[in-house]
Amino acid sequence: MKAGILGGTLDPIHNGHIEIAQAAMDALELDEVALLPAGDPPHKPHVTDKQDRLRMVQLAAEGQAGLYVSDREIARAGVTYTVDTLSALSVERPDVRWTYIIGADTLNVLESWREFPRVARLCDFAVVNRPGCDLELARLRAQAIEACYGTKVTLLPVSGPALSSTEIRRQVAAGEDISTYVPAAVNAYIREKGLYLCDYNEQQILERLRATLTFHRFTHTLGVAKTAERLAPACGVDPKRARLAGLLHDCAKSMPLDEMRALVTKNLPDLDQAELDTRQILHAPAGMLLARDEFGVRDPQILSAIRKHTVGAGEMSPMDALIYVSDFIEPGRESFPGLERARRLAERDIYQAMLCCAQLTAKHLRERGQAVHPRTLNLINAFSAE
Repeated sequence: MKAGILGGTLDPIHNGHIEIAQAAMDALELDEVALLPAGDPPHKPHVTDKQDRLRMVQLAAEGQAGLYVSDREIARAGVTYTVDTLSALSVERPDVRWTYIIGADTLNVLESWREFPRVARLCDFAVVNRPGCDLELARLRAQAIEACYGTKVTLLPVSGPALSSTEIRRQVAAGEDISTYVPAAVNAYIREKGLYLCDYNEQQILERLRATLTFHRFTHTLGVAKTAERLAPACGVDPKRARLAGLLHDCAKSMPLDEMRALVTKNLPDLDQAELDTRQILHAPAGMLLARDEFGVRDPQILSAIRKHTVGAGEMSPMDALIYVSDFIEPGRESFPGLERARRLAERDIYQAMLCCAQLTAKHLRERGQAVHPRTLNLINAFSAE
């Protein structure tokens, strides 16, 4: 019996992976191909949770003849190595000759795999050309590996997709459509779980925020995130993106004032003097920059909402309005005149709630003899006229 293995982080698995597995089956007359998501790969320490990656692979394999999913490396504790997987498979299924499917770029690092001479005795290799790889050099490299280790290395008559998992992650983070690149069920899972929205998963974000924010501010942050996620569907906003914006809206709140000023002065040419002079306002543009540069947020809607959550603007997207209002009405806020009205409005019309919040803010500042930021006035003027 002949079987193939398509391994890797598969983060996420995409249509190209499925096409490659099917092409290898046809070209090499394999009986089956195992999709083998890596557990804790030693060369890629920052990958999506392995259970999420496994579930996406399972969804992608449904209905695909000849493909099956192996959780062998996911289930194994600790760092996973190909040599361990192949050794176990050779004992369990001694009648199978395994072919490991790799990209042409991997040929250059193949000998760096742990105990590679042993790996070469346990399997053959099928090589898929990758965009940018020199096919003739790949052929020469394959011949050299065959001559040195005695394993068979076959260059498949197919090329890998131009789009990589890395690019798919970038597109998800930027809020772009990936429906043509991944199976529909995988796309739905990514959206449902809020994967790839930034460089960290939620647990890692919470750990960083808990370490930098005061207890009061951290509790407020959780309230804003929960409120934004709950109200998001009625606003036409992705709940997971709304939650992320809520989690990061105050991420710069504990930064020293001089550091905030240096950060925003260097990076934001549209900054105004009122923002620079007021800590309660300055943390919003600083937070946008931290979210972008430290947390890896790429969605312009999320970044805009973080930037605008304190003073607003004459133009406010649904996400902008949602985070502005959620910051104002979250359950931990101490009661003050007008708060309950703003909360009631938020259940019906996020823009009316936003206007109410802005008006209450302006009233509060004037009563204290403080100036209302021009962008807040622009918000009030723009949305009062509607």
